[in-house]
Amino acid sequence: MSSYEMLLDLLLKIPPDEVLFDFLAQCGLSLRFGVVDTEGRAYEALLIAAAIERAPSPVRDCILASMRHVALLADEAGLKALRIVNEAHAVRVNVLHLPDAPAQCALWMYLRHRDLFDEAIRLRGLHAQFHEPMPLDALRQPLSPPDALVVDSVRLYEATLLDEVTGGEITIKAPAGDARISVLDLLEHWMPIENPMRQGRFRVIAAKLGVEFFPEPGQTVGRSVVLALKRRGGSNLSDFDSGTREQAESWLSYWRLSPSRDVQAASSMQTTV
Repeated sequence: MSSYEMLLDLLLKIPPDEVLFDFLAQCGLSLRFGVVDTEGRAYEALLIAAAIERAPSPVRDCILASMRHVALLADEAGLKALRIVNEAHAVRVNVLHLPDAPAQCALWMYLRHRDLFDEAIRLRGLHAQFHEPMPLDALRQPLSPPDALVVDSVRLYEATLLDEVTGGEITIKAPAGDARISVLDLLEHWMPIENPMRQGRFRVIAAKLGVEFFPEPGQTVGRSVVLALKRRGGSNLSDFDSGTREQAESWLSYWRLSPSRDVQAASSMQTTV
């Protein structure tokens, strides 16, 4: 089955609801359609597939790679594996989120509870190559400037947290006009008691770090870069020149935000979210 046929087959099994649109948005494709009846879903699936085909290559590749992973549990055997895992973690996932709709359920678990999805993959004896998670929860504490004379300051510019109880997400952005204030500073003043960074039910799944450089000789203003990180190993490091990329990789190791190199060997499948 070709990638496009696999994509369309899955889209025909998954209703065009918030879960699907959130999944597409995480890969970089923001779509929203009006509510349609069951008969109109096939037409809407074609529209979504066409939008994916027209998307930039990185976005399209991310969606296709992730859909191949979701497809591993998008059948009755996959649903059974997810239910077994769910019973072992009953406090984490409401059983109402495991309906008799394998593809829809697989996508929901992939998006909202990826560790349980991966556990179900292992339970079925399947293997998929994926990046080890970046330990982004280290961002709950202030980051010290790396041991490099070129760096003036670093701050947590944006953080996305997953509520593991409800499955909802919240994104907090620091004020764009003041480079001295980070997300942690903002939350400390905004919600000192109910600060999600202090609650174990929240997991940091994405972040943006602002790094300010000292001015170079002859310059009055230093340059700045923004590191965009995702828990499943995605980042924007490839957007930088080789020198900046090497520096950023060393900083991630310094902050212990780099993924483990001990990845699971497997098929040609690769997940980028």
